[in-house]
Amino acid sequence: MENIPVPEIHTDGITTVPEKAESITITPAPEVKNYHHAMTLVESPESARKFLYALLGLIGIFVLSLIFVPWQQTVAGSGKVTSFVPNARPQPIESPISGRIARWTVNEGAFVRAGDTLAVLQDINTNFMDEEFLEKLQEFRDNSLRSQQSGVEIARQRTIQAIQRGEAADAAFANAKIEIATARTRYNRTKELNSEGLTSTRDLETAQLSLQKAQADSVRALMSLESARQDVAALKNDEDRIQNLARASVADVELRLANARQRQAASVIVAPLDGIVARIEKPGAGQVVKEAELLATIVPNTRDQAAEILVSSMDAAIIDTGRSVRLQFSGFPALQFSGFPEFSFGTFAGKVKVIDAVDDGTGQYRVLVEPDPAFEKWPDGRFLRQGAEATGWILLEDVSLGYELWRQINGFPPLIPVQKSFKKEENPETKKEKK
Repeated sequence: MENIPVPEIHTDGITTVPEKAESITITPAPEVKNYHHAMTLVESPESARKFLYALLGLIGIFVLSLIFVPWQQTVAGSGKVTSFVPNARPQPIESPISGRIARWTVNEGAFVRAGDTLAVLQDINTNFMDEEFLEKLQEFRDNSLRSQQSGVEIARQRTIQAIQRGEAADAAFANAKIEIATARTRYNRTKELNSEGLTSTRDLETAQLSLQKAQADSVRALMSLESARQDVAALKNDEDRIQNLARASVADVELRLANARQRQAASVIVAPLDGIVARIEKPGAGQVVKEAELLATIVPNTRDQAAEILVSSMDAAIIDTGRSVRLQFSGFPALQFSGFPEFSFGTFAGKVKVIDAVDDGTGQYRVLVEPDPAFEKWPDGRFLRQGAEATGWILLEDVSLGYELWRQINGFPPLIPVQKSFKKEENPETKKEKK
């Protein structure tokens, strides 16, 4: 080793070497003995080679996974818990008339049965405000009925009298025909006797006059009979007319009375089904409500459950009924693996029951899902209430993991499922060959 003085450089560019200056020590490089020793100095360390082999192994495993690992495609959608049966869904209770709330007989959360009274309204229609309106209308109905019955009875008596006159005219006409026959016989006998000289001409003329008189009486009797028949027909028509008018008048009064009774009954709001009063919209007594205005909401007491989820139009085109669905409900912890539903936990099984034929106006379609009886039951209605949020994954076809990544990157839709009815049946001969 050798100590070399360090030169000093001034600002004016003059370099001086001090007599006593600090020195640096230079150690000469070791002498390379041979070529093999030099190559060992530039080789990669053993840890780097292990890392490279591990990385290549991971890449190979990843490529093989993309080719052979299966992935089940799913269509995701969100919605809420509902009921498949329309009558089991929340029922709005609307006011059938315009009135003032007199009182509520139930509170929110109360359980009611069909026919129980929920509220009482006071009618504010001027035609029904009289408290004795129904009694007065019933009295008017009774008086009108008696009056119409009296008019019908009078018309019936006139018809009976006309029938009696017709019967008398018929008897008179029959008697006139007998008198004609008797007069004609007498005339013929008198004529024969007169030709033989046994009777006088006066007797013959008298017999002839009697025959003519009998014929005239017969014509008058026939005219009377025809007139009586016409009177009977006219009075019968008049009786029918009066009866029809009476029926129409009574029916009109009965209709007014029935409407008044229905109006009075409509002032009492009753529960249409068994359920729980979920919400009262007009709680205060004395509030005025209009016709068809919402008063309360009743949630039916039912075990029927379903879920409605919304999917896009692209996804709705490849969903068919009967598809399996995995559902996650709000309030129930769950973990869902989209491509591996068998490893999911906390979700519930369902089947696609209905797909709406039209969208909801925003390009989304509603899918109704019902419980799958082959799997675990859904939570009880006490815990899984209607209206709770639900997320569903509709299970489609099995594809490779690589295809699914490629599809997601390109934004392509899932594979279109092939229904069994669309699959071609194998030829029986081909089946035999396979056996």
